[in-house]
Amino acid sequence: MAKRMENNFKRAVNELLSPGIREVEVQNTVPEPEPVPEETPDVSFEVPLQSELPIAPPRREEALIPSEMVVTGNVASKSDMKIFGSIMGDLECEGNVELYGRVQGNVSAVNLMIQRGGLHGDAVVRENLVIEDESVVVGNLTAGSIHSNARTEGHMQATGLVKLREKAYVHGNIDAGDLAVECGAKIKGMVNISE
Repeated sequence: MAKRMENNFKRAVNELLSPGIREVEVQNTVPEPEPVPEETPDVSFEVPLQSELPIAPPRREEALIPSEMVVTGNVASKSDMKIFGSIMGDLECEGNVELYGRVQGNVSAVNLMIQRGGLHGDAVVRENLVIEDESVVVGNLTAGSIHSNARTEGHMQATGLVKLREKAYVHGNIDAGDLAVECGAKIKGMVNISE
């Protein structure tokens, strides 16, 4: 059958060609494969272990207390918090807290930033405590480092640096690993720098 198809194909091609050419040789041509080199290069690679791959930190949820809200009672949160309203009770947060409103109670957090807010109570912060302009804090402060540019009444205790900027006013004792005081800052209390 293959031979008959080949003959039919030859006949059809011959009919299409000019009258001077009568016969066409049809060959079944398949390109020859390229020779394979005897030695193949090593293309292996190491796959990093799961523990060596960079791991993105888990995205932390953020809780928000709006400016119109007043929470009466203790608050506990595993997420970061932004407080524009008021909390009348203790706040325990396993994340970071940004305080723009007011807390009347004790605060515990990883990092605490008070921006034009008020805290009437003690604060225990594992890492950094920042108190910005126009904030008022009445209570004892314990943190890894404390940076203040506002009025505080109470003792400050930091394992690292306590930095008092030009508008800072501290009415209380300071116990720190290191102290930096800008021109204009005021301290009314005893200062102890750890060795």
